[in-house]
Amino acid sequence: MATGLIPHPRALSDGLASQLATMLSALCGAPAAASATAESTEVAWVSRMRLEGTATGEMTVGIGRADAARIAAVVAGGAAEHSDETQGRALRELFGQVVSGLAEQSIASGLRLTAGETHRISETPRGERINYHVQCTTDLSPVVAVWALVERAADAVTSAAPASRPSSTPAAGAPAHPANLDVILDIDLPLSVRFGEADMSLDELTKLGPGSMIDLGRSPDDPVDVLVNGRLVARGEVVVVAGNYGVRVLEVMSAPDRVRSLRA
Repeated sequence: MATGLIPHPRALSDGLASQLATMLSALCGAPAAASATAESTEVAWVSRMRLEGTATGEMTVGIGRADAARIAAVVAGGAAEHSDETQGRALRELFGQVVSGLAEQSIASGLRLTAGETHRISETPRGERINYHVQCTTDLSPVVAVWALVERAADAVTSAAPASRPSSTPAAGAPAHPANLDVILDIDLPLSVRFGEADMSLDELTKLGPGSMIDLGRSPDDPVDVLVNGRLVARGEVVVVAGNYGVRVLEVMSAPDRVRSLRA
């Protein structure tokens, strides 16, 4: 059986850089664009992504020391100093959203993308290197390196029709998630529902008592916020399930919106 076409490494690198620009735009609240450049950067941090499906391989994003610190500052809301742990966590959060966004693009049709490790660089990543200038703001316009190593999967097959986007429902017998996630899938995360918010003076707060009314500034018809670990992930409507309150999810935050919530 003939093997099918696989995405060109350059096309995947361009798509990844474009998605990185989208995420940085969401973080900074300003337009951003990525373009290949002859300018280079001394890479200090790398984040890897694995490819499976119609093609196999890996992609790696490299970021310089100063740009990693700037990204950590934006994610942390402007704090001046950041440890390696803080920078690594910020890059891991950002790159995880980049991978999620890239997986939704047509260039990734037929591929399963999985975010891998984020750490200080210890060896040159494999694949062809292309440098990109991601123009966002005067404070955050990093030059990043992208390495792509893409090979045809042994079991890839040709289809006469254009490849369809992967279904969100796993095929029978296929794992619903990468196997390496099993170790954390049982971890409980606090989920809360926010009906509204209000600012009160200390004087008003001291006068609260039974029967006091607090205006939350939200209409009864407005959807409520669903938060996980204090971060907004969805909105929905309040329902009653078996005599208990529940929430029917109406809207799930997009990848850029989830990145913006990191600044909260």
